[in-house]
Amino acid sequence: MGVASGPFSPSEHYNRDAHANMIEEEYVGDRGQSLAAILVQHNMPAVASIAIEDWSASNLGVQLTLFFKDGETFAALFAKHPDYRAYYPHLDSGS
Repeated sequence: MGVASGPFSPSEHYNRDAHANMIEEEYVGDRGQSLAAILVQHNMPAVASIAIEDWSASNLGVQLTLFFKDGETFAALFAKHPDYRAYYPHLDSGS
């Protein structure tokens, strides 16, 4: 399993009441089942869940977290990232 998280810039189709799991400091339920993550240069990843934390009313922005079902998809997407390579140095050598 892998987890990726970071700032999120939603499109005009985003509706925090329909899509966000967390609005400001209140958990409002799992809303990620109706969402899909599509990456421009890859096929759709095997995502187990999507979580959105919306803190926009407090000017803290919106955070997106992707939970991957398998490590292979996560590795395919992030293997070249410096943080991934630093955390998994043994994979850099092909072992």
